[in-house]
Amino acid sequence: MTSGQAWWTAGWLASLALAVPTPAAAQTTIGGAVDYLGYSFDEGLGADAARLLMIPIGVRIPATDALTFDLSGAWAQGRVELDGTEYELSGLVDTGVRAAFQATPWGLVTLGVNIPTGASELDSGEAVVASILSSDLLGFRETTWGQGLAFTSSVALARSVGSFGIGLAAAYALRGSFNPSAEQADLEYQPGNEARVRLGLDRNFGNSTLTLGATFISYADDQADGRNLFKAGNRLRFDATYAWRMAAGVWSVYAADLLRQTGDGTIEVLDSQGVSQGFTEVETPGQNLALVGLIGAIGVGGGYVFRPHVDFKLQTREDAAGSGVPTGGGSGSGWIVAAGGDLPVRILGGHDFFPKARALLGSIKGSNGEGVDLFGMELIGTVRTAF
Repeated sequence: MTSGQAWWTAGWLASLALAVPTPAAAQTTIGGAVDYLGYSFDEGLGADAARLLMIPIGVRIPATDALTFDLSGAWAQGRVELDGTEYELSGLVDTGVRAAFQATPWGLVTLGVNIPTGASELDSGEAVVASILSSDLLGFRETTWGQGLAFTSSVALARSVGSFGIGLAAAYALRGSFNPSAEQADLEYQPGNEARVRLGLDRNFGNSTLTLGATFISYADDQADGRNLFKAGNRLRFDATYAWRMAAGVWSVYAADLLRQTGDGTIEVLDSQGVSQGFTEVETPGQNLALVGLIGAIGVGGGYVFRPHVDFKLQTREDAAGSGVPTGGGSGSGWIVAAGGDLPVRILGGHDFFPKARALLGSIKGSNGEGVDLFGMELIGTVRTAF
């Protein structure tokens, strides 16, 4: 999962774990899903359609009351239709393993490793799929099947101060090098390491809770064959959630804003005959991605509860002044509104099943700066059991 996606989803295992109330600590839980997200685009964007089908699996194993192990993986198939040609990228994605240790009632330490089980060496057609799926606005949950070996460590602290709960967390990801191209056997790409710091605050008001958070994200330089390739701009994320219990369950209103500052990139300068004239540094455009949404609970009889889910995303992108790289007057900017919901049910053997469906409508700017309409469908079926 790319860092741009990480703030929308905390990984497949986390989403499966949060699908239903957490079972007793002594239980091992396993979850799986079939997840489909697809879009069709009107003329003017270049791509005619983009689709992603994923089958994720997650396992949580409590070794002791304080130590828990998580394992997550997935098979994914991405397809893009571009100028009458369909491109495909499919196979296993990288596998995640994490150990979480509750060192004290107020302190949690985690160690994780990204095992490179997914394909990282992409040919030109597969690179087309990865590029289009990487749009933060579209919200695809996987864009690069393999990202090499990586290690992550984090520490989270939480204390009560009067009527407030305060949390502080810090994480650092150490990333290994890999070859991203199947057509350049000697290319070595070194992604930049990532550091995150998050501050959270919450308070109860009767039967409701307000939660606020702020996260700072910084990256080291990406390198290709030892040359500085890209320095991603710092990112700032602000989020807020207000949850209250009403009728059939809990309702939540949430909002988040992710600000990506301008970065620095290195591009090769070619003359009219295609001969390299050396390299130059350019400024990459900044971006802002905002999200507001509502999740609720409505009793529909027979003990069933329908959980509506509506949200609105707005992405704005700046042109990089003086970069020499045209971005089409905010190319990639746009908006998407999604509406639908899920209906949790208990199936044979005590397993929990969560079918979910949402429709998505929106617009995204093409390279000419004109808005292009899009339509999408999201279909998810999640199963979880504990034993």
